[in-house]
Amino acid sequence: MAKTIYISAVRGRRRVALTEGGELIEFHTEREALGGKIVGNIYKGQVANVLSGMQAAFVNIGLIKNAFLYTGDDTLVEKEDVPQSPSDEPPRLKVKEGDEIMVQVVKDQFGTKGARVTMDISLPGRLVVLMPHAGYVGVSKKITDEAVRERLCATVTALKPEGAGFVVRTAAAQSTDAEIKADMDFLLESYRQICERFECSQPPATLHEEGDLVFRTIRDMFSEDVERVVVNDERVFGEVQSTVLKISPRRSDVVRLYEGTEEMFAHFNLMEQIEGLLERKVPLKNGAHLVIDKTEALTIIDINTGKYVGSSNLEETVYSTNLLAAMEIARQIRLRNIGGIIICDFIDMVSEEHRDEVLRVLSQHLQRDRIRTTLLGMTGLGLVEITRKKTHNEISSVLLQSCPYCQGDGAVHSAEFVCFKIRARLYSELTADGVLGAVLFVSPEIADYIQRSRYFSPDIERRWQDKRIYMVTRPGTHMESFELKAVKTPVFDLPEGARLLY
Repeated sequence: MAKTIYISAVRGRRRVALTEGGELIEFHTEREALGGKIVGNIYKGQVANVLSGMQAAFVNIGLIKNAFLYTGDDTLVEKEDVPQSPSDEPPRLKVKEGDEIMVQVVKDQFGTKGARVTMDISLPGRLVVLMPHAGYVGVSKKITDEAVRERLCATVTALKPEGAGFVVRTAAAQSTDAEIKADMDFLLESYRQICERFECSQPPATLHEEGDLVFRTIRDMFSEDVERVVVNDERVFGEVQSTVLKISPRRSDVVRLYEGTEEMFAHFNLMEQIEGLLERKVPLKNGAHLVIDKTEALTIIDINTGKYVGSSNLEETVYSTNLLAAMEIARQIRLRNIGGIIICDFIDMVSEEHRDEVLRVLSQHLQRDRIRTTLLGMTGLGLVEITRKKTHNEISSVLLQSCPYCQGDGAVHSAEFVCFKIRARLYSELTADGVLGAVLFVSPEIADYIQRSRYFSPDIERRWQDKRIYMVTRPGTHMESFELKAVKTPVFDLPEGARLLY
């Protein structure tokens, strides 16, 4: 199915949407200035301290927090695409405090955690990935034709210098030997320049930047099945054309400048789909829906039949819903850039054949993801565990901010609970020596609840009958906020709008 790439540049932020048949399948956003995107960047860092017991170290690469270096197999290259050499000897970290080393960021900064780095450098091109110290040739698992795999492996092996390694990317399957050689030469020259900068710079120093969102989009997304690239800004349009001319001159005509009067994403019916990425509830085509909840440790996706009641029997209803859910789950994971552990709670199915088919469909659609994703099977309760490599922040972290009212809890205190807290304050203030009354400032919602429920009537009648309590409504005040002023003088200095409680 034909794909379209939409690139928007508005007020210092660039946004990229990839659609397939009009349906949004990827969405990315990044600021132009300073980008904030550091995955893939290469630095000359200095080891700040070594954790021998963990075979890890913290490296100063010039960021606010030191980066974390571990001896594990973290790398930008998918490990399934490279030959594995079994070894009984555990990896050891051969650095000491003060060492100056070349590292590459493999995982972005998340929350309070610093970036994660590796000393296994890799430079991605459009057709191949250079691994300067690997020495082997690998081919993407997504290239399934054995004859093509053998041809590509032989071509790269013949062209590569001694000691260097390459991984052939999926896009190389339709490329000529000359195009592959040009890509290899470009990467080798880039790495030579990086090494020169390493020798002449003082740590911490940036040796190589991965490139902005537009460049990475064309490099990683621009394939034979992309029929259009639509750009809404003349300057960015020139950048895109220039990049496309370098990597695929024969297809430069697919780049178009959008000159409409309506906002581009709105014109192509993408705004509603983008806003849907923030919704907890995701509708399915048959009336059922998904519910996506994020916790600190994992993401939980629940499948619910909702309004869908089927037409034959319960098992078929559940099966058809789970099939649709499997396809949509794979799409939502990719769209929202959900990483880490993902638990999917499918509706229980009696038939083992149905369970296997749902897993097959889920696996098939997960394979379309460019980020490494692993499906770990289904339990008897219908729970499916998925792990997805976490490299960048989820899209919600860019499109949302923490609620200034609930502080990220996702809820606010009920009116009854706010009144409960006010009552406790009143008890404390009105029992103090010399206090004759109080003035209470509250939001309109709480004022209405106090009046309708007569929440403080029992206390006023029994305990505070000799006290005067006035209430003032403050429009625009958050419903959890209130202010209480104790009064010790016989004459109350009341603000406008104050009224005596009950």
